[in-house]
Amino acid sequence: MGCGSVKRGIDVSSHQGEIDWEQVKGQIDYAIIRCGYGADRESQDDIYFKRNADECTRLGIPFGVYLYSYADNIEWSSSEVEHVLRLVQGYQLEYPIYYDIEDKVQANLSNEALTDIVVNFCDQLEKKGYYVGVYANLNWWNTKLNSEKLNQYAKWVARYNTVLGYDAGMWQYSSTGSIAGIQGNVDLNYCYVDYPEAIIKAGLNGFSKEETPSDTPSVPTPLPEDSSSDLKELQEEIETLKQENDLLKQQCQEKELIFTCEKEGTYYIELELNDKIYFESGNETE
Repeated sequence: MGCGSVKRGIDVSSHQGEIDWEQVKGQIDYAIIRCGYGADRESQDDIYFKRNADECTRLGIPFGVYLYSYADNIEWSSSEVEHVLRLVQGYQLEYPIYYDIEDKVQANLSNEALTDIVVNFCDQLEKKGYYVGVYANLNWWNTKLNSEKLNQYAKWVARYNTVLGYDAGMWQYSSTGSIAGIQGNVDLNYCYVDYPEAIIKAGLNGFSKEETPSDTPSVPTPLPEDSSSDLKELQEEIETLKQENDLLKQQCQEKELIFTCEKEGTYYIELELNDKIYFESGNETE
């Protein structure tokens, strides 16, 4: 599905209740699932996250996750990192982990303080091997989250309009969408970035990095144990033959070596320094 390179997706939480993902699958390209909200407490896990994530995994629906933030300081933000890590363990996420920044407790924070909270969350997850992003409405992106420090993360912008008017990877363009298999309204999104390709290629979000010939060092293949034993015996045999050859050379230094050519032909004799050769023609015999 999707138009050209644009993908169509939804974001869901416990507000949508139990979703019929088999029915939903044919109508979307991806989903962003809320894993929880706030600090790392089980009581703040989204009660439908595991079911939603398991169903998307089973049906092959690419998905990412988001956490709704209440953080108004760095310590709280760090606990929200632990919250996400606990819940996404064992899943392969083809879309980013988004930090949902919109709560009223954050509205009175300075831009610098809010930016530090976001950077702390994103940096910690990046160090754990995750592709991260930030969600906010257009007004907050323009007035509160306008630091260049945030340009390194994936941006997800909410603006319920016919145009986005902002440079972002994903646009939440409606909160009143209708999808068969979901009761009530659901948020609708367009995605302009091929996150699955970037994430899988880089080996992030639970995926193993794809190896290319240039990534793989040239390492000799070890011989099986039996082959190693045979090779050792052969090397010992060669060494023994060398010793016998040296002994024969010593014994022949003061002796004559007679070589008889029984048939007409070309013969090659290897001589060493100071060796002498004598030739005597004989009678051919039958």
